[in-house]
Amino acid sequence: MVDLEKLDISLLNHLTTEIIVLDESKKVLWINDSAQANGWSKDSNDLSSFSAMLSPDTEEEIRRIINMAIDDRKSITKRDFELKANKEDSREVDLTVSYSPKDSLIIVEVMSVDNLNKIIDSSKSASSQRIAANLARTLAHEVKNPLAGIKGSAQILSSKAKDDFSEKFLKIIIEETERLNSIVSKILTPPQKPNMEPFNIHSALERVHSLALAEGISNANLLRDYDPSIPDINGDENLFIHAILNIVKNAIQAIDINNNEASITISSRVGYSRPINGKVFSTICQIDISDTGPGIPDEIQEQVFFPMMSTKDDGSGLGLSIAQDIIRIHGGSIAFSSKPGNTVFSILLPLPIVQLKGVANA
Repeated sequence: MVDLEKLDISLLNHLTTEIIVLDESKKVLWINDSAQANGWSKDSNDLSSFSAMLSPDTEEEIRRIINMAIDDRKSITKRDFELKANKEDSREVDLTVSYSPKDSLIIVEVMSVDNLNKIIDSSKSASSQRIAANLARTLAHEVKNPLAGIKGSAQILSSKAKDDFSEKFLKIIIEETERLNSIVSKILTPPQKPNMEPFNIHSALERVHSLALAEGISNANLLRDYDPSIPDINGDENLFIHAILNIVKNAIQAIDINNNEASITISSRVGYSRPINGKVFSTICQIDISDTGPGIPDEIQEQVFFPMMSTKDDGSGLGLSIAQDIIRIHGGSIAFSSKPGNTVFSILLPLPIVQLKGVANA
């Protein structure tokens, strides 16, 4: 029997690559966490089976590649290999089979091509959003000085004006410049330095739930779906509540709260092998805020996180931009998908795998 103690199990479990270890008779010895999360399984009744999820043709092809690796005493890589499942689902992967005669081990490595594309997309998205935010702050800084001049001039004229007509419109100028100055100040002011310490994610979400109810939405419209296995997250709970609440408030404004069929759902889940800002993490916490509103118009979806972008006549367009900044300083990312009847904002935060396993084994 092969001595699995030779393998650094802890290290392999930290990999986002799916790893399946077999002996020379092609019996499954071990599967890492990433592979299990993607459907690979070790059948105690049939150790010769790689996974019950694979179609017979796919499993047969993998066996053929394994035989080639054993015969040639080398690693074989198949790019863009189509991994078909019994349920007619499939995904493209880079499949590498390595044979070690010394250890009598066969190692199958699977890297999802989709993951590579997601890494590129998440990196591009994070970069473009940072550029847009910096541009908005630069423009806001340039606007701030003229606003001060306009307000000061209006105040001087107001002290000299004696007729009601002039006073009326000078008052409007002063009030509007104050409002614009407040918006500009929010853009220029970065999120406060976070007070980083462990906090319970669901305690924060429950606080958001209570604050949302105070906005006038009912329990029937605001649903919760939590994964209790998620461990504490290191961050600033108050800032995190502020970020989530901004998203939930947008969802409240998107739905008809008088319609019992309209709803907002706050959910939490553990995810595996997901990219965050261009880097793949083995385990992540995913928080989804979904609503049944009309959706975000296609023409503004690319600018939705930009400051001053709002679909509401009285909106400042800062809520999502501020939420994004807060999530970023926690090492996470935020993205969305939207179509009529289903808009979902997803927040991804990295989780230490050791911490998660401690919860799972408790």
